[in-house]
Amino acid sequence: MRRRARQVLTVAIAVALAGCGGSSGDSPTGQPPAPVVGSVSVTAPATSVNVGETLQLTATIRDQSGSALSGRTVGWSSSSLDVASVGSTGLVTGVGVGSATITATSEGKSGATVITVLPRAPRDFAIVGAQFTQGVQDAAGSIPMVLSGNAAAVNVLIRATPASATPMQIVLRLYNAAGTLVRADTTVTTGTLSASPSFAAPSVQFLVPAATLQPGLRWQIARDPRGAVVDDSSANDIYPAAGTQALATIDVPAVNIRFVPIVLASHNNATGLVTDQMIPEYLRTFRSIYPVGRINAHVGTPFTTSASFGTPPSGGDASFWTQVLAELDLARTIDPTEPTSNWYGVIVPPAGFNFTAFGGFSYIPSSGTASGPHTRTSTGVQLNWFSRPTQARDLVAHEIGHTFGRAHAPCGAAGAPLDTSFPIAGGTLDLAGHDVFSWATGQASSAATVPVSTGDVMGYCFPVWASTYTYRAILNFRQPQVIAALASEAPAQPTRVLVVRGSIDVGRSMRLEPVFALVARPALPDGPGPYHVDGVAADGRVLFSYAFKAAVLDHAPNVRHFTLAIPVGPDVEQSLDAVRLSGPEGETQIHHAAAAANTLPIRRAAAMRRADGTVRVSCGDAGTRGVLVLDGATGTALGSASAASVQTVAGAGRPLTVLCSDGIATARFTLTTPE
Repeated sequence: MRRRARQVLTVAIAVALAGCGGSSGDSPTGQPPAPVVGSVSVTAPATSVNVGETLQLTATIRDQSGSALSGRTVGWSSSSLDVASVGSTGLVTGVGVGSATITATSEGKSGATVITVLPRAPRDFAIVGAQFTQGVQDAAGSIPMVLSGNAAAVNVLIRATPASATPMQIVLRLYNAAGTLVRADTTVTTGTLSASPSFAAPSVQFLVPAATLQPGLRWQIARDPRGAVVDDSSANDIYPAAGTQALATIDVPAVNIRFVPIVLASHNNATGLVTDQMIPEYLRTFRSIYPVGRINAHVGTPFTTSASFGTPPSGGDASFWTQVLAELDLARTIDPTEPTSNWYGVIVPPAGFNFTAFGGFSYIPSSGTASGPHTRTSTGVQLNWFSRPTQARDLVAHEIGHTFGRAHAPCGAAGAPLDTSFPIAGGTLDLAGHDVFSWATGQASSAATVPVSTGDVMGYCFPVWASTYTYRAILNFRQPQVIAALASEAPAQPTRVLVVRGSIDVGRSMRLEPVFALVARPALPDGPGPYHVDGVAADGRVLFSYAFKAAVLDHAPNVRHFTLAIPVGPDVEQSLDAVRLSGPEGETQIHHAAAAANTLPIRRAAAMRRADGTVRVSCGDAGTRGVLVLDGATGTALGSASAASVQTVAGAGRPLTVLCSDGIATARFTLTTPE
């Protein structure tokens, strides 16, 4: 009795409140009642569906005034479940031939449409192709995966007859050499599958981590393994149908890169900016498009040059780049720890310059196994100077591509030397590429297709990618180095050498630079050529003689360089009076600066701290023709000049080794940099 009395009281209070201060139509909370459903209509994208296929219907709910309502519950029903079934969302599935009325109901109001179910049409899904790629792959899928390098994308082609947007599972299975499953990935198709898929627009893609790529790996792909999608034939749902397929892999030598900040002494010591944190951005294009595995890259000691960039606002002509390149190559050739690494000099156009005639320069070696002078030295403008954000990193790939033996692709009016064998007249890609690197590093959600209209990286067009022609050529170029790397585990030991170098203006003139004597690894010609360098004693005896080919420079077709590090004994070094260079252009010589042979006039050297913080190193006698400054602790070259002095960057109290040349003989001094 007490419970019932409490319920009656509650009702009474509610009635009293409802009648106080409001109209009889108000709700107990003071809000107007929800609109009443006035009508329900059903729309369909088509009036028919085949047996086994689906059709999505839509119900529209309106109030009594015709305004659309949302958030209302809709119930779906079919007049004949033997013909068509319908789910809670309005998805109709064809079950049998005939017609069925599909009804949508909401709050007592209904709408309907008639769906005709037709006989099932012929339907076939087939996996017709798959290729592994790390960025570049040929039509046959024959380019192997480089181990210890990039991840790989697997592009899968699925043919649908007729075209279909029905999603389905695709499974990639990877097995080791023993046949054990080591990885299984599943993805679902999106979009419309067509009757003519292509690798330019793969049906699905898988990403295989670099660590998964191992020798002996085998693979196979399955479509819709649970049979959820109607298909006339299951025979083509496994690829390859005959069984797992071996994945072609290859190992290549590590690429060792030393990024060297170049200091421009003639321009207030403007210094190219590169840090260890910036190296991944410098190498982004390089990693994305080339067949490289392990990359060991770091920032080296700054190198100072006296080369002039020119007069603002335009500069950077060929004479600037060739001088810097030659000086940096000398530093690499004599370096005690990294003479076989790729050296990349980073240059910033000085303040006031907004144009450079060239963005970089490099040597183009003739032999894939060579690691001596003119084989692995390049230069380029630093990041964030060009208006095109990718240009500096593209230049790294372009210039180091030259050291891999590649000439220019004929794109964008590229200069000499041109690759006359390039297969595409416009210098673009021969097949579409895929940006696997961006996907693998989380910068994209798939390996985006790089269109065939893209310029080959060895041309002058932007944007850039590597054609299969360039990619395979670089892979082939580097293969002899695999054997060479094994054979050179015990490299030639440093010994006393004479560094003889110079330049040739083809068909016009030749020039010899001052000779330096020091301890370094020998570097002799790979083979004979049209030029000869001879060491001559005062009595005319030939102390050494070498025939050689001069090195080819990127962008400078009429300029050639040569550098030899000739091992010599004390008798040769003491007897040497002149070096003679001869070739098609004639003959030239360099002698002692002193009047008397074998007399070295250079007896002192000095180092002075300048107001800008750099150190000027001077050889104190008028007979000096060249100076080379080394870090006394590491042996790395800090700067060189065909003059009596040179500026360098060195902290206070650093030991310096200064080599002063009178043209033929070298005086060696040990200094300490001042405060």
